[in-house]
Amino acid sequence: MNKSSLQAEDIANYLDKNRTFFHVFPNLLDELSIPHPKSGKAVSLLERQIYQLRGQRDSLQVEVDALKDIAGENGELFLKVQQFTRRLMATQTEQQAVDCIYEVMDSLFQVEHVAMVTWDAPSECLKGMTQLGVSQTWAAALKARLEPNKPGCSLLENEWQKGLFHSSEAVDSVCVLPLGVDRVWGVLALGACSDRFHPNQGTYFLTMMSELVTAKLNHLFDTASKAN
Repeated sequence: MNKSSLQAEDIANYLDKNRTFFHVFPNLLDELSIPHPKSGKAVSLLERQIYQLRGQRDSLQVEVDALKDIAGENGELFLKVQQFTRRLMATQTEQQAVDCIYEVMDSLFQVEHVAMVTWDAPSECLKGMTQLGVSQTWAAALKARLEPNKPGCSLLENEWQKGLFHSSEAVDSVCVLPLGVDRVWGVLALGACSDRFHPNQGTYFLTMMSELVTAKLNHLFDTASKAN
């Protein structure tokens, strides 16, 4: 390689592959001119390294603060799910369980719209649990995309809003918690007048609640399916 064909990238690649180069020629460090990233003034290599390390420190601090916020939010959610579990397990009848679900979603989780719908008929008629007909296009489409223990969050289509919540108030997003063990017999639908339930939302705690409600009410539908 002659001098005229030598490029800056070639030198950078050479130094990258020969990390001890300046151990052999330390005097070259004294001649290096390194501009400060902000002022543009020439600074020493040590000053430039200190500036770079400070930038890395600040970047790491932002990441640590973000992780702290996430940990705090998850801690609060865990306590709420734990409280929900205690209250639901303390109910003595299925109607009390359904009433508890509605009350906790409103007061503890502050969900604006709540609905519990089923495709199968339970062995006991319960207030607050609505049976859907699969002849409805939106209801059939909803059932087809559900799997046990796999909650989903998304923006809400107008037809689904009317079918699930029967509300004149605009519901912008929804989270559906499938109910059932081997098959989905219903959903607990949570609606918000904002994008609270977005597609990229984590579903760990939602899955826990889905399993919890299923464990409490699944026998109503197991009995019904065996009877059929």
